[in-house]
Amino acid sequence: MPITTFENFLPEDLYEESIKTAEFLLSSGKNVFTTNRHWNFDLRKDSYPVFVHMVNKESVLFARLKDAIETKANVELHEGSIMFYYWTRHSYITWHNDQAFVGGVTIYLNRQWEQDFGGFFLYKDSAETNELKGLIPKRNYALLQSGAIEHCTTPVNFDGDLRITIQAFVKEDKNDYTKI
Repeated sequence: MPITTFENFLPEDLYEESIKTAEFLLSSGKNVFTTNRHWNFDLRKDSYPVFVHMVNKESVLFARLKDAIETKANVELHEGSIMFYYWTRHSYITWHNDQAFVGGVTIYLNRQWEQDFGGFFLYKDSAETNELKGLIPKRNYALLQSGAIEHCTTPVNFDGDLRITIQAFVKEDKNDYTKI
């Protein structure tokens, strides 16, 4: 199963702490971000900026998120790989497969997201077909992608809101999909 989805992924108090922290960082006036400009050009092409904040791995928030993600998704995260992503208007990521990792977990933090805002997660369920599948961001919704599945995000539309996610990369997937 290359894509597994989860409703209400984080416990409500941890979701609230995460979105409030993400919003605070954005308005703090401190230089706490990198951007997608350090990504390989083939991943970002002409995307508008995606701001990235690495959650301090010594923080209580990091420990709580790590525990929640690893427990609920049944994975082991790559060392220090929990980040807030802020997807601006016209930002996106091209087709890729995260082959450097076993997979990734994306948690959508926006309290509301309208379909017309764009920013969809698209993936190819099988390398043998050209069939695309997609997911629309929604509050506290998470997806686990594994098995080097090809995926991308569509641009956030001009009228879209700032799309805020948590991204974590998987070191080891403890799920045995061969038994499903």
